[in-house]
Amino acid sequence: MGAELAIVGEVLCESIPVHAGDRVLDVGTASGNTAISAARRRGIVTGVDLVPSLLGHARKRAEAEGFEIDFQEGNAMALSFEDASFDVVLSTFGAIFAPDPNRTAAEMARVCRLGGKIGLASWPPDSMLGKLFLLLAQYSAPGSGVDVPVEWGDEAVVAERLGPYVRDLRVQRRAVRFRALSAGDWVEFMRTHFGPAIEAFEHSKTPDAQSNLAQKMAALIREHNCAYNGTVLGNSEYLEIVATRGK
Repeated sequence: MGAELAIVGEVLCESIPVHAGDRVLDVGTASGNTAISAARRRGIVTGVDLVPSLLGHARKRAEAEGFEIDFQEGNAMALSFEDASFDVVLSTFGAIFAPDPNRTAAEMARVCRLGGKIGLASWPPDSMLGKLFLLLAQYSAPGSGVDVPVEWGDEAVVAERLGPYVRDLRVQRRAVRFRALSAGDWVEFMRTHFGPAIEAFEHSKTPDAQSNLAQKMAALIREHNCAYNGTVLGNSEYLEIVATRGK
């Protein structure tokens, strides 16, 4: 799924903007999309994630493109870096999954120097992906927190969480697109590769429940489809959040 989200990191690095020599941290780097985007801009980049297999993939990608990026196992809620270690702290659809969002915001701010930049991307609840998370939460185990990431898509919540640490908070709506040959193909891809969807289908054990979820997912991407050739080009808005560490 991260392949289609690579453009988000590229655009965020331009919005910051990342300068040559900037010390950059990518929180929840996964397969390294945003870390690699920052390295393309001559940043000195570190990427952290909880999943070793994703970090292994990120290292292969960086090596293939000739970038030296320090990928480490790390927790967004307890970053293992000194205060003010970075000029830029980024996260595209990564830190939003951490179960304690206030602690995550505090940690991202702590490791960013005064005057440095914090940048995130998140899904608003009225976007295609925001609606998907809310749908999957209905079919997941109680307390699973599948819908937690969508809270970061509320501008008032973002201001509340980052407000104690930043100034010049800017939030802009952008869009990213998801492609598939059909709505059914998209549903099958998501239930096979997207963690929250996998969890929802596993919890919905009966064939009827799984069929119902699949039909609702297909209807969702059809609602946001902007293709005219019979395929799927699902448009999902996201929030681009950029702020200056200043408190």
